[in-house]
Amino acid sequence: MSKTYCPYPFNGISLQPNNMVLPCGQYMDSAPFQKIIPINEVRNSEYMKDMRNRMTNDQHGIGCQCPAEEEAGIVSMRQKSIEKFGIDYSDNLKIVEIFFDNVCNLKCRICGSWSSSKWAQEELDYGENPVARKNLTEGGWPKRNPQFFDDIKDDLKDAEYFEFTGGEPFMIRDHFKILMHCVEKGYAKNQDIHYNTNGTQLPPPEIFDLWSYFKRVEIAFSIDDIGPQFEYQRHPANWREVNANLVKFKEHQTPNMDFQICTTVSIFNVFNLAKIAFWVAQYQPKFFYVNTLFDPDYFNVQTLPQQVKDIVNQRYSMLTDFQPTLRFMNAADRDTPEIRQQRLDRILQADAYRHENFGETFPLLNKVLKIYD
Repeated sequence: MSKTYCPYPFNGISLQPNNMVLPCGQYMDSAPFQKIIPINEVRNSEYMKDMRNRMTNDQHGIGCQCPAEEEAGIVSMRQKSIEKFGIDYSDNLKIVEIFFDNVCNLKCRICGSWSSSKWAQEELDYGENPVARKNLTEGGWPKRNPQFFDDIKDDLKDAEYFEFTGGEPFMIRDHFKILMHCVEKGYAKNQDIHYNTNGTQLPPPEIFDLWSYFKRVEIAFSIDDIGPQFEYQRHPANWREVNANLVKFKEHQTPNMDFQICTTVSIFNVFNLAKIAFWVAQYQPKFFYVNTLFDPDYFNVQTLPQQVKDIVNQRYSMLTDFQPTLRFMNAADRDTPEIRQQRLDRILQADAYRHENFGETFPLLNKVLKIYD
């Protein structure tokens, strides 16, 4: 096997909220597919053929960020997907990622207009912003192209895995048309579904019956912190309501369903890792995944001052789940005056707009980052 092999360029496709098609959801280069076009046209393009050729010759794709994760000791998406899907050098479409759009009811601090319509509107309220305006107007492609859900059906016969995200996937009810088609055609019994959700939306009860026909259904809840710190990072979510929804999901659970907690570590929650781990242990998900934030860069833990990193290392060296992230944090020192200023400006700007206060929510972290004097 090639040292750089990844299942996604061979067997997958990722439909993005900004009307683009990428090899996978983590791909950072601008692939030359600027609109949702027939999937086979993308997969048979010279761009994708070249990428597959590179990966059979121990080269990564131009926009792959997995090498950086692997160098820092993090189990990358590439490595996880090999474990999950195995090795297949054919071009059969097995993996379908659908980032429906950027329609979302939250505007998380580590997110932006590319994945949240709420963020796009806030950024426009700051002042005219061509990128935010483009994301606001183009982000809702499923609503403008309802035929997509019919057009894609013919490509799903061999699909083994769907990943639905957004925005917030449970706000796009039309995607259940895809699932109904797979059930009617008898595909569902061989297919897995994975959702990334913010936990604020509870689907209709009948959807749980629909899910029961699939081989496996994974619901991954994005929980980056607890209580007021959670609400600050995932404005305007309500921590009690999210907790109640997670309980309701368990009440409707079918035998083929698994629940996951996904925590993305950034500068905001880096002092709360033990508290997060304790809450996760109480909820008892089937899996607990720890992700590491790469972008926005000024919220990336590698950009923290060494004083903060020293505190984190002393406090959390015993938390096994977070060790890859700590290795990543310690792998590079990218603390610069420019990064500090960008972080300060972004936090203060959002605080003023939302009537929140970083210093009051994160008093210890504020002492070392000096967001508020």
